[in-house]
Amino acid sequence: MNSLALIDDDPILLSVLEEIFELRGLQVTAYGSPLKALEELPEARPDAVLSDCIMPHIDGFELCRKLRGSPGFTRTPIFLMSAKHSISELSKAMMSGADEYVIKPFSPDDMMKKLAETYEKKNNPVRIKPGGR
Repeated sequence: MNSLALIDDDPILLSVLEEIFELRGLQVTAYGSPLKALEELPEARPDAVLSDCIMPHIDGFELCRKLRGSPGFTRTPIFLMSAKHSISELSKAMMSGADEYVIKPFSPDDMMKKLAETYEKKNNPVRIKPGGR
């Protein structure tokens, strides 16, 4: 995993996250607008997406649904992040197609590990061959 798309309408948090993940070796593209991200992500084809849930115009749940509807994003890890900690928010994230629902604040090292593990799992699935011969 080399590239990450970050989407958050909070410019300070977006800048901090961008720096954190770049220091960990990722090529980061930061979007302050979910609409701009939707427009550019199909061409950018990041290895993973980390998006806030609560944003103007469209929320992270809708963004995730739209990305999952694009052919290039079936194996892309999509993580949604929020300060809300509830079963209903987690359920909304999973129903929208997210791989993970992350509660803010989070550990950047743990996030890197989860992103990498999810990327590997989705892009190198275990295949079981029928028969033993």
